[in-house]
Amino acid sequence: MPDATYSPVSPAPSHEDSRRPSPEPHPEPHPAPTEEPAEEPAEDPSKETETPEGNVKPSLWKFISDLFIWEILAMFISSGLLIAIIVILDKYNNQPQPTWKYVSLNSVVSWLSTLSKGCVLFTLSEGIGQLKWVWFTQKTQPLVDLGTFDGASRGIWGCAGLVWRLRAKHFAALGSLAVILGLAFDPFIQNLIHYYPKLIIDPSGTADVSSNSIYSAMGPPLGIGDFYLHAEMKANIYNALFNSDESKPWSIPRYTCSSGNCTWDPIATLEMQASCTNITDKLKFEIYNGTNGSRNPNTTEQSQSITLQSGTKNLTADVVVKSVWGTPVALGSISPIIYNDTIIPPIQLIAPDGLLGNAIWGSSKDGELMHLTWQAIECSISPIVRSIRPRVSRGKYYEDVLDTWKNGTFESYPLGSPYNLKPNWGPDKGLKKGKSFTIAKQSLTSIRYFFTNFFSGRMALTPFDLSFVSDTSTSTGMGSQMTSTSNYASGDLMQLMTVSNITDCNLSTAEKLRCAMEHVAQAMTKAIRDQSSSLPANLTSSSGDAMTSATHIAIHWQWIVLPALVWLLGLVTLVGTMWKTRRAMIPAWKNETMPIIDLCRNSQNEKPQTDEGLPTERARLYESDGRMVMCG
Repeated sequence: MPDATYSPVSPAPSHEDSRRPSPEPHPEPHPAPTEEPAEEPAEDPSKETETPEGNVKPSLWKFISDLFIWEILAMFISSGLLIAIIVILDKYNNQPQPTWKYVSLNSVVSWLSTLSKGCVLFTLSEGIGQLKWVWFTQKTQPLVDLGTFDGASRGIWGCAGLVWRLRAKHFAALGSLAVILGLAFDPFIQNLIHYYPKLIIDPSGTADVSSNSIYSAMGPPLGIGDFYLHAEMKANIYNALFNSDESKPWSIPRYTCSSGNCTWDPIATLEMQASCTNITDKLKFEIYNGTNGSRNPNTTEQSQSITLQSGTKNLTADVVVKSVWGTPVALGSISPIIYNDTIIPPIQLIAPDGLLGNAIWGSSKDGELMHLTWQAIECSISPIVRSIRPRVSRGKYYEDVLDTWKNGTFESYPLGSPYNLKPNWGPDKGLKKGKSFTIAKQSLTSIRYFFTNFFSGRMALTPFDLSFVSDTSTSTGMGSQMTSTSNYASGDLMQLMTVSNITDCNLSTAEKLRCAMEHVAQAMTKAIRDQSSSLPANLTSSSGDAMTSATHIAIHWQWIVLPALVWLLGLVTLVGTMWKTRRAMIPAWKNETMPIIDLCRNSQNEKPQTDEGLPTERARLYESDGRMVMCG
């Protein structure tokens, strides 16, 4: 009967119905066997009972079903489970992954999600089943719609068919859409949880970094009350200049980090800083002939003299005009030109552009006049206090500079007392109020002597040879031993500055000195911070936190939208179903099959029973006219 329609209200028999042959009564193929009378079972209050008047009294379960109590309870449970998921995930958001003994966070969330989804789908199934009867109260509908609604109450394919059948114009389509979306309920819940590695404090780890507030190290005695530069600082300076290791080990203070990832609070420590200024405008140029002061008075060769003068001291370079023969590079320490307030003698360099680090011979061609561009630079190194935040990441040391303090004073008189720096910082920059940073008198004197004698020299160039000599006119020393030692060391430095490369300082101009002095300042800083001393006040090893990697949880809350939407559609479907059922004044049959028995009775012109009588009815599936019929 594909075109059959059905209405729950029994119509009056039509003329056509009167001519339709009545279905054959279903046969009794075998007589029912005689059974012994059984004992009456105890009365179950949940079942319907018959009153003396013959009416059926509704059971407790049917009363609950008629009021949609189970569906309402299911929605409350579903919402509670969703809230539980949100609360649990919010607790562990951006927190380490919990280490529960028997279950994981994903497992707990999956269980809660499955139960929540099951409660919503139960409500949707019952709601769609009830809307089936509402659909047939509106008007006479095709009987095939019974199967369409019944399929929709059982799965997503049936729901898709119902949406298509109703063209999404009926309230039942909303519930069907919720069932379809419920297919992604669990995946969306699982996608809420994401994992990422994060560093946390390792209580058993070690993190220490060197820092210092007093530098008092000295080398062997040089004279009465004077000392050589401390061997550790001297070695570090040599490393900074002559070591080609690109990792710059001479710039990294001593530290310990057991995990390879460590952090420290702000630290204030005594350090050194380099400052340089281009002073090319201070150069003086003069041309000499062989008869009036040439470097070689026995010839008439023209020469050029390039001079820096400060007070009574000069730093001079000179070359033959039509070549670069002479002493084109001069390094020394004369009186300050720019840095008058420095406590360590400044260093000056004169050099032509393009000559440092490049080929020396062949600079002139066929006796043509050389057009040299000269530069001069002055560099100074001075003590400072620096506020830093050290850190070690993947075994590599870093420092974030927070602030720098440069103002310092001598306690009593210059060159004879300790040099003090007193920053006005607080704990936010790693300093206790009133703390001072000091360089001892003897240590400061040894640094001065080293700078004056080591950073001085000339490059001498002839057509036949190249030599590097100490500039005795600018160097000072205490005794012949200092002068003899500095000659060889400063010659090595001039060789390095003119024909070799310093790490990260591949420059061919006077600016090469700026880069070199920055390296020297870093090397001196390491020596100051790493100074070994028996006095605890002198050396402070600042402790930090060793970090270890731990898996953390990040909750991407946007994935909760679909589960919340499915729950909301379930609630709307339930409320709408209850409202439409009350409006149509029909029983809450939902997914029950008993009301279909009335269709069989109507086909036999039998009077349908009341709804209260349905639970006591009996039916049988039998063949009639080549069709299977269910009838009571």
